[in-house]
Amino acid sequence: MVIIGCSKNLFPEGRYQDKTPAIDGNISDWGLPLRFSNPEYSMQYAVTNDDKNIYVCVYSKDESFQMRMLKAGMSICFDPKGGKNKNMSLVFPARKPSAPPANRNGNPIRNGDARANEDQLLLQSDYYNTIGFQNLENGQYNITDQKNNIKVAIKLNDDSSLVYEAAIPIQYILGTDLHSGYVARNFSVGILVNGMSNATRSQGSGYHSNPSYGGMRGMHGMGGGRNYNANNPPPKPEENWYQFRLVYKKS
Repeated sequence: MVIIGCSKNLFPEGRYQDKTPAIDGNISDWGLPLRFSNPEYSMQYAVTNDDKNIYVCVYSKDESFQMRMLKAGMSICFDPKGGKNKNMSLVFPARKPSAPPANRNGNPIRNGDARANEDQLLLQSDYYNTIGFQNLENGQYNITDQKNNIKVAIKLNDDSSLVYEAAIPIQYILGTDLHSGYVARNFSVGILVNGMSNATRSQGSGYHSNPSYGGMRGMHGMGGGRNYNANNPPPKPEENWYQFRLVYKKS
């Protein structure tokens, strides 16, 4: 009776990654649409695993989401107990320091200016932070540093899509790789995008929606050069959690 009662509380199995994706900011290894989206359909995401790594892909063609992700920052959180604990996380991209907005003499921000801002923010997204992992020191690492086997990439593509990819060794989360003796337990991955503070959004580009991708339509576009006030607040922090069980596949 105890076994039956516990089994009812198990999350569904996740998806096994048969072919290791190249962590290079290209969507070609994943295919569209991705498995999940946030409630506003401003981004899609997928989470998979093999015996050694957890893989995360985030895809967006919504300019407001792209700018918030690049400027305010994003964290991928891991809870090996299947809850929504944020104590273990990979922070990438990190929040960018605030700077005075460019003087445009009251002119609206143009699409070309927005792309230039995104390109600049991408150049600044050259490191990540680790927090709370097992057998890995908390700290800041260059994205080209391969010594801890964490891989991250983010790229703005010619079709105006932003693609984020990460590969995180499971041993940093569970203390070991998956193996034949592994008993599948509830597990969860959270994608947390920070909100835009007054200082952060003052440097942002003109926000506007890029509505449709993968057969889905965004629900909350924002007009170019829009000023936020009490009646039109900036985007709040958002959390998207995927609760599942890691899949072991014998080689």
